[in-house]
Amino acid sequence: MPVEVKAEHNGYAKSLRAYYDKYHPEKTIRLSVNNYRQDEWVENIPLFAVHAFF
Repeated sequence: MPVEVKAEHNGYAKSLRAYYDKYHPEKTIRLSVNNYRQDEWVENIPLFAVHAFF
């Protein structure tokens, strides 16, 4: 499962999106300072909730 970690509020997952477009994994995860959000191709998990992710 591809995982990307971003430390900014406006972190754009360009490399994660490129990976998704090329390999079409079932699930992609972005860990960032933003709130939880489920998009069409990526699930954003806030950094404060990382302990619940593992």
